[in-house]
Amino acid sequence: MKRYFGTDGIRGVPNKDLSKELIYQVCQAVEDLLKPSSIAVIGDTRSSRRLIFDWISQGFSSSIEVFDYGVLPSGSMPFILNEKNHDLGFIISASHNPSEYNGIKIIDKSGSKLSDSIELSLEETIRSNSLEKKDGAVVQTSKEGEDLYLENLLTLSQNINPDLFKVFIDCANGAVTNVAKKLFDQLSINYQAFNTGSDGSDINKDCGATNPSFLVNNIDPGNIGLTFDGDADRLILVDEEGLIANGDVILALLAKYFHQNNMLKGNTVVTTVMANVGLKKALDSMGIATVVTPVGDKYVAEAMNEQGSSLGGEQSGHIILSEFLPVGDGLLTAIFVLSALSFFDESLSVLRKELITEYPQKLVNYTLSNQLEEDVLNQLNDEMKIIENENIPDGRIFVRASGTEPLLRVLIEADSLDKIDTALILIEETITKYLDIQ
Repeated sequence: MKRYFGTDGIRGVPNKDLSKELIYQVCQAVEDLLKPSSIAVIGDTRSSRRLIFDWISQGFSSSIEVFDYGVLPSGSMPFILNEKNHDLGFIISASHNPSEYNGIKIIDKSGSKLSDSIELSLEETIRSNSLEKKDGAVVQTSKEGEDLYLENLLTLSQNINPDLFKVFIDCANGAVTNVAKKLFDQLSINYQAFNTGSDGSDINKDCGATNPSFLVNNIDPGNIGLTFDGDADRLILVDEEGLIANGDVILALLAKYFHQNNMLKGNTVVTTVMANVGLKKALDSMGIATVVTPVGDKYVAEAMNEQGSSLGGEQSGHIILSEFLPVGDGLLTAIFVLSALSFFDESLSVLRKELITEYPQKLVNYTLSNQLEEDVLNQLNDEMKIIENENIPDGRIFVRASGTEPLLRVLIEADSLDKIDTALILIEETITKYLDIQ
């Protein structure tokens, strides 16, 4: 089991559980094991970005060049790595987490997140090596990253009819603001942007992809909303009726669009265990196969590579379009959503009703005071299966430990909210027997 790397890199509160010494150890392990000579670094708007960049640059030796590309969405990294020929990328971000958190995601030369096996090897190197003070990398600063990213996005935006839309954008006070404005300006799309702060103090706070109700309350009826998270690798939509459309709805829409345009490689869509059962039924009705992975967009990406699929993602809004990027990117997803709506010449609210019937779901988070042991989780899931079979045989209960926070996440899905509420009472009674919950 990994100690430092979660489902999406290493995260914590700087100078507490995310320390300078840990970053030094990670950099030393990366240098020893992966042997890069050139590293690209981007980050979101958090005030601790500069501090962590300094830790990263100080953690390497002078044989390595570290390039600071500034504040950019995480989806820009594969383009930068490819076009500037860097060996690795570091993304300084805690994604959807609150402003006091930060973290690092390491991206390989192909633009993909590191595999579990490489992360485990890095952790073994960290544990076996004594910490050595390096002389510090050679630091370079570049402003080319935003232009490279924007040029690539514009190239992929040719199928959007700008006259069809007024777009409301929630930038989550994160990394997407500048590029989103420039993109929609150049596409001549009428838009209004919210939460465009640049100091990181309110990143994700009561806004963004984890709080799409902000946009629901601020969008003009009859228009479409795009809401991103702090590093902009997620996208959640708000349709013309003011209803939230999550990653499952996006996958159903893009599956139909890709299918009809011969872009759906392998005739397969990759989803996770958190996907709504309505998505599988929607894909089945289109004759499209489904492959299911654990939670985590990197597991989706790995399965897509194995299956030869060009479309996959998570309910949370991580959507991967592997023919264009090996990782999720909110702006790229937005481009293809708008392209699909242009192609069908229909509103999102109408299309989603035709495409997918979503089962009611409730996701409940429980704060853990101690790390969850795997055997306890297995026992708990056995108990959940009994509750599921007896109370919601047409639905499901899924329990997992968060890979980024000290939380136990419980998903309940059924064909009615009443059944969910009944099951939730039994679930909470059972959980208290197994876990020390704060």
